[in-house]
Amino acid sequence: MANNVASLVAEEYSSMLQSVLRDAFIGKMIATTRFEGKFNGADTVHFPRLTPIVSEDLATSYTNVNVQDVVTTDETFVLDTRKAFGVSISDEDYIEMKIDPQNRIIQDWVYAFAKDYDVAIFNTAAAGAGILVDDGDLETASNGGAGNPIITSKTNMYDLVTAINEKLDTANVPDMDRFLVISPKEKRQFLKAPELLRDTTMGDNVVTGGKVGTIDNTTIYYSNNLPAGSLIAGQGKPVDFAANIKPMVQITPSSYRDNFANLIKAQTKFGCKVFTENAERLVNVSIA
Repeated sequence: MANNVASLVAEEYSSMLQSVLRDAFIGKMIATTRFEGKFNGADTVHFPRLTPIVSEDLATSYTNVNVQDVVTTDETFVLDTRKAFGVSISDEDYIEMKIDPQNRIIQDWVYAFAKDYDVAIFNTAAAGAGILVDDGDLETASNGGAGNPIITSKTNMYDLVTAINEKLDTANVPDMDRFLVISPKEKRQFLKAPELLRDTTMGDNVVTGGKVGTIDNTTIYYSNNLPAGSLIAGQGKPVDFAANIKPMVQITPSSYRDNFANLIKAQTKFGCKVFTENAERLVNVSIA
């Protein structure tokens, strides 16, 4: 072992919850846990669905109706990601550091799990989105037009939001609960956008719990955990997320071990999925 805790000895740490993920993460804003209870004793859930029934032309009221086949498809939701941590702290260090099992160190490990969740949710969203927005969707191209990623700036951020909403409107996606998740770079550009500087409502809702504000009926969030080259937009909670092993910290005291070190450990097992029915209301914005 090569623990270095000298700088922490005799320091007090504020007590805080160890079992709750920090609220600062944004992935939960676009993810639902409707399948959470389905994974008791399993790591795969089947989600059969009917293919859409479509209307057809009818020549006259005497014309025979074409009888369509009912077809089912089977999509699966799998928990396939495992994360864990473990660390030993001796009785001596435990006493001299005045370590509380609910201290900041453990909270930071929970924070790490929350980041893992966020990264998984956003990567799944980017890969599963059924709608793509690129440079060709802007009124004024920033990077050569259709097929190219957007070079975002303070002058085109408002246009970007309206382009996303045009795509969602065209796809008949409901206009409530729409969102856009941006990185800190785009957040800065948003806050300098001329249209938004004139919007006092936007100014009153800037930077609160990962929220930048609301524009064109779209809530803007920011996150450090987006995949490279993508912003994520959509409606509702189009990503399904579940964990059958929650990140609860376990402590094994030294009295149950062969040495004088306490073992602090935790694990989690989780998965994400964008089902076909949700891909139609999820947008991957391609950025440079």
